[in-house]
Parts: sequence; C-alpha cells; structure tokens
Amino acid sequence: MDIRCNISNTDNPLEQIQECIEIISNIDKTELKEKEILNLDFSNVEWILPCSALLLSNKITELCKKINLNILPPKKKKVNDYLIKIGFPLGCKVEGNTFLLINHFNNKDNINENVLKISKHIENNIDKNFGFSINYLLAELSDNIEQHSQFTQASIMTQYYPDKKYIDIGIFDNGVTIPGLFEKKDIKFTDDCDAIKKAMEGISTKEESGRGFGLKTSKKLVLEGLNGEINILSRKGAIILNPKNKEESQKLMKKELKGTLIYLRFGIPKKGLNIIKYLE
Repeated sequence: MDIRCNISNTDNPLEQIQECIEIISNIDKTELKEKEILNLDFSNVEWILPCSALLLSNKITELCKKINLNILPPKKKKVNDYLIKIGFPLGCKVEGNTFLLINHFNNKDNINENVLKISKHIENNIDKNFGFSINYLLAELSDNIEQHSQFTQASIMTQYYPDKKYIDIGIFDNGVTIPGLFEKKDIKFTDDCDAIKKAMEGISTKEESGRGFGLKTSKKLVLEGLNGEINILSRKGAIILNPKNKEESQKLMKKELKGTLIYLRFGIPKKGLNIIKYLE
C-alpha cells in the first residue's frame, strides 16, 4: 500500500506541520494485510523543515516496531542529503558540529540525563553569545515531557545555522497533550488553543501548588531574551508567538495532533546573554 507524502515547499512551520498531521492521519487509517508493506512516498518533496522531519520521524520510528515499512526518498538530491544528514527517518546518536540529529526516547529512558549530554555537545559547538539559554530551554522543556505528558515516545533535535545566525529547536512527545492533561486534572478551558495559552501563563497541573508546564519562563526567554519565535501545537490547538506581535496567533486545526510539538527559532544575541533576568 502506498501513501504519498505531500509537503509544501514553504518556510511556514504551521503549514507544513498540518500537512504532516494529514500524512500521519492517513497512516493511522491504513489497514494492512499480513506481510503487506506500507510505502511512504517522499519522492516529490522539495523542502522539509526540521519540525516536520522530527514529527514524521517520530511516527515512522513507532511504525517500524509494528509493520513492514518502506521509505521512498526525495528525488531532489539536496533534500535527500539533508534528511540523511539529520538522521531521518529513524534518528541517530551521531552528532554534528552545527546540529544535533533527531534523537528518540521511550518512556523507559532517562530523558533529562540524555538532554544533559545534548546540552554539553551544543555548548561546545555554538556561538558563546547564547550563554546558557539553550541548555535551560532543553532542560525545562524535556522536564515537562517527563512530568506531564505520559508519553511512550519523545523526539528532540536542534539545527544551528551559523551563516544565517539562528538556531532551531524541536521537541515532540506523543503523550496525552496539553488539553488532554487539563481535562484529566479538571482545569477548565474554552478550546485547545485556550488550554495551550493557560499552560504558557503558568497554570499548574500538579496536585501541589507550583510551576506549571515551565512554558511561561521559556516563553519570556525566547521572546525577550532571544528575539525568537515559538510554535506550540497540541491536539487541535496551535499558538505562534513572536516579538513583533503583541498578541499570539491562534488556530484550531482540522486534524488532531496526537501529542505536543514545541518548535523554537531564534537568532544569535549581539552580546553574551545573561538568562537570570528572564527566569521566575
């Protein structure tokens, strides 16, 4: 059985991510006969963003444990070379000088321990003006996964572009989602976007009082300290924030993302960044 993976040639993360969700939805609806092979056809893909590669890699890695799978790579050599370089589709533990390949973790792994290794590698290979900002973001967001998501598989990658002077960070887990966890904890919200917004405001889902998802401080650090952009998608909700817009862009997606994706992009600070004033 064949599934054509159509992904637009665009730099718009939300557009590509929604296309990836459509691909994943088509995969989930597939019923294979015994010994039948599922062919995922990426042959016509002309561009893929790190967040899209991360999301699809997570799903493909999950599928490989259950079914016979064949990947048809992009015809465009530049795109295929890039995907191989970042460890698509199954992830890789090899590290590059300006990137960290896609890494997958299951719920038996110690994510925080692995993220510490990731942070040390990044710290040795990026512009020192970032200070400890990337280490903090990775630690805080991976801690969210372990504490809140009830995941079976999580994925992390980074891509550093020294010539363009910015960095991408993508983190995805296939857990209960932010709105799903709010429902479990009986926290009221109007729609999935509202649930994400409340999480970013620091509403806690713990039984005891304390910090919520850790997104509030991460948001402040990325927007104010790093002049960057944040994309958070969970279930049918999507929120995009950047320092140019006072209000976040909110969108309810047609298809449901079975998990939570956080995608950050920010530039190199002009001077060494002291993150203390952004922490709460």
